[in-house]
Parts: sequence; structure tokens; C-alpha cells
Amino acid sequence: MKIRKLLIIIVSIIILLMFGLVSYVSYDMGISYGEQHAEEIRSSRTTDSLVYEEMIKSVSVIKVNNSDLQSEISSSGRVVSLNNINISSEVSGKLEGNFSIKKGTKFRKGDVLFRVKNTDIKLLADAKKSNFMNLLSSNLADIKLDFPEEYTKWDEFFNSISFNSPIGDLPETSTSKEKNFIISRGIMSEYLSIKSDEEKLKKYTIRSTFDGVISRSYTDIGSNVNMGSPVIDVIRNGNMEVELTVNTSEIDFIKLGSKVTLMDGSHTFDGSIIRKGNFVNKNTQNISVFVSINDDADFLYDGMYLDAKISSIIINNVCKIPRSCVLDKQVFIVNTENKLERINVNIISNQGNNVIVDNIINNTMVVSESLINTKAGTIVKPIIK
Repeated sequence: MKIRKLLIIIVSIIILLMFGLVSYVSYDMGISYGEQHAEEIRSSRTTDSLVYEEMIKSVSVIKVNNSDLQSEISSSGRVVSLNNINISSEVSGKLEGNFSIKKGTKFRKGDVLFRVKNTDIKLLADAKKSNFMNLLSSNLADIKLDFPEEYTKWDEFFNSISFNSPIGDLPETSTSKEKNFIISRGIMSEYLSIKSDEEKLKKYTIRSTFDGVISRSYTDIGSNVNMGSPVIDVIRNGNMEVELTVNTSEIDFIKLGSKVTLMDGSHTFDGSIIRKGNFVNKNTQNISVFVSINDDADFLYDGMYLDAKISSIIINNVCKIPRSCVLDKQVFIVNTENKLERINVNIISNQGNNVIVDNIINNTMVVSESLINTKAGTIVKPIIK
């Protein structure tokens, strides 16, 4: 019995020694492995950290700096002539002359625009003038006898009459007796008849009263025209304005007298707002504004297309951000936790590739690039541009 107990004790001691030996060897091997592979473990942990950092998307942002801005509203429109005049013939006949009445023909003040053949009426007018001269000549002797003091003026008047120029003014009578003499001898009535014919003759030759250009021609030299039929349309030089269109959201920022810079690709010149339209185009939802041209821009033509920049009133406490930032009147911002957040923006004016906004807090970081397949709440790394 004692031997059996002794064996059990010896076996237990051996088992405990073997267990201790195995534990020691395992511990020693673990320390040795750790020492041998410590750098590899550290490298693995560093790599995992770098992979995580690389998974965080970098985004370009701009930091908002609110201030008072004078917006520049971009627009476009066309030149409109204030004097686009239709000229019709007041008489019937055949157009004649060695000048052009084609579209684009320029003319100066006093130039003949067109002439209707007037041979018949000119001959009748000359015949009347000839009869009048005979009548006056036959009465000069009586005038010299009865009104010697007035003879000189009537003689000079007689000698001034020409078939190549309009008749001059009839001399004024000094007394009622002289006046009755002139009327009773038919001199007054014949004179007024000649003046009437000369006024009719003026209608056969149309002269310009200003510098301009023919914008449309309805006929040509050699054609017959009827009384009242249109012959040409003309535009007066230098009497033009520009009609621009702006969005309804921008009209309140434009004031009468606001400066406008106009451009046609080759020239840049100034103008100013002279009036604003009072209705909205139902198709475009735009309103017209009208610009007077300050410069003597003789290179402008009716209907010519122009780009424009309108200087608006000063807008307080606003910021300017790229138009590309905005989608459906919203922008992405990076909050204090470096997470993306979508906010609504109130656009009060467009300015080329930018928009002016009045509801973004100062120093807010607005994402300035397009984000594809990115949701709000995503952690990002902001890079200020």
C-alpha cells in the first residue's frame, strides 16, 4: 500500500516537471519568435495604418471669406436702332439716277436717296414760271410809274427768277395800295401757283436729313413706284441702343445709370442703363434692360450681337464660389469632424463661372471639385486651394 502511494507521488512529480519544462520551452520559443519577427509585426501594423489613411479621400476646398462685393452680371443682346425709318414715295413714276439704293449703301446728310422721274411736271412748272415772268414784266412799267419807290425791289425780284432754281420770296408790299395792285394784276395768285408746283417737285427728289445707311431696299433704279409704296428703310448713324436680357433674380441689383461694358469680339466700349423692362418673357423668364452707348461707335450695326457685363449695386456680407460647386442649389462642405455635409445655398447673382451666395458662414470649407459616388458623412481630408 505504501509502495503504491509512493509510485503515485513519483509519477505526479514527473508529470509536473514535464509540464513545467514544456511551458518553459514554449515561453522561450515565443520570446524568441517575437524578437525575431518584431520588425515584421511593427511593419504590418504601420502598413495597416497607411492603408486606412489612403482610404480617406482628399478633396479640394475653398475657405469662405464673406465681404461686400459689387457683382458683375453677364448678359448679351442686340443693337437696336432708334431711327429705323421707312421711306415711301409720295408720287408715282419711274425711279431714275446713277446712285445705288441697295441695302448697305451709306449716305451723308443732304445726299439724294432716290429720285422719281419728273420731266412732265417740271415742264409744266417751267411753263408757269415763264408765264409769270411775262406777267411781271408787263407790270413793271406800271409799278415804276405808280410806285417809283418800290420799283427797284420788283425789278431785282424779276431778274432773280431762274428756271434752274426755286423762285425767291415775293417782295413785301409797303402799302395797301401796292398790295391791291399786286393782287388785282394776278401776280400774287400766279406766284403761289408756282410755289405749289415747286413743293410738288420736291416730292420727286428725296434727300437725307442725316447721316445713315440703307437697311432695306424694296425696289431698284429703273423700276416704277406708286404713290405711298415703300422704297427703302434707312437707319440713322449713332442713334442706337442695346437691348440686354437678365434673369429675374438679378433685376433688383441693376439700377438706372449702372455702368455697362459692351464687347463685340473686336471692340470694347462703355454704356449705361437707361431703362428697365416692365414685363417678363414667358418663355425665358428674363427681363430686358436697355443700354445707351456712350462712345461714338460707328462700327455698330442694327441687329448686331454683343456680350455685356453690367456693374450691379454693392451686395453686403456675401461670398463668391465656383459655379461648379453647386448642384441643385446645394454644395458639399467639410465640417469640424472632417466629414462631408450637404447644405442648401441661396444664390443671389451669377457672375461668369462663379455665383454669389449670401448664406454660408465665414471660414466654412466648401468643396470646390465634383464628387462622384460620394455621400454625406464620408470622412475626407480637406486640401485648401
